[in-house]
Amino acid sequence: MKPLRDVATVELGIATDARFGPVIFVRPARSHSLVQRRALMLPPLNARLAADLLAHAAPGGMHQQGDPRIADALVDARTRLSALACMLPWVRTLVLETVVASGGRVSVSAPRFDVEPERRLMRGYPHMAIHPYPVELIGDVVLRNGTLVHVRPIRPEDAPLEQAFVHDLSEESRYYRFFYRLNELTPAMLARFTQVDYDRELALVALIDVATNPAFAGVARYIANPDHGSAEFAVVADAWQRRGVARVLMRGLIVCAKRRGFERLNGTVLRANEPMLAFVRTLGFTVKDDPEDPGQLCTTLLLH
Repeated sequence: MKPLRDVATVELGIATDARFGPVIFVRPARSHSLVQRRALMLPPLNARLAADLLAHAAPGGMHQQGDPRIADALVDARTRLSALACMLPWVRTLVLETVVASGGRVSVSAPRFDVEPERRLMRGYPHMAIHPYPVELIGDVVLRNGTLVHVRPIRPEDAPLEQAFVHDLSEESRYYRFFYRLNELTPAMLARFTQVDYDRELALVALIDVATNPAFAGVARYIANPDHGSAEFAVVADAWQRRGVARVLMRGLIVCAKRRGFERLNGTVLRANEPMLAFVRTLGFTVKDDPEDPGQLCTTLLLH
């Protein structure tokens, strides 16, 4: 039998809360001399969140054992369980009594589950409190000059790329985007821009040099308004202006907004920002005076 430092045994599963929907839980198996502590987290889980869940369940324990592949295997098991909870809304409970991680492999014994057969698969993720990362929006686009850009929704781990992107914008572009002088994003702003609720907002990013030195070439986002029928949009692509990045991102954003069911996209543009005003007009936006601020213009695109 392998020593404890080479094997970790846990219990993990899915439970369904009446208010929050599916919940992922984990705790050390009772056969271990570790602190008995049950940790809970709402899916979807990425690798970082799954590692945090493991650390909460056994602080100073399993994730610090001799073989680092143990922690990697347990993290992978949690992300797979999270994916199952996202994709199969009829699973009410799933308990894996014993999950043994040895080296880089996971073995499961004594599973039990409960399903709700009358629940049908629905568009989107109405059974979840937090919507999962929209992997279906990931893709590559070739610009007019032949440059390949990778387009995908923003991720929490993109914070350094977002900070660098805003920092490298011209002072004028930052002013046009934020409506005041800004040198760099505060930690709160950085979290707000990268940790998004994909159900009510979306930020599409265009990346260049993905394999060697990834960097943002542009960002376009919308955020749902309280009326649930419209969303505010913003787009920035400073050094890549006139190369088609902003147009690629905005067209993708418009398609996503239509699929989400919004009736219109709204935006406020400074009157002095003539390039942006010309750009949104080419996309079909109407431009009107802002009755509350003569220095701003209101732009609107009907989506139906």
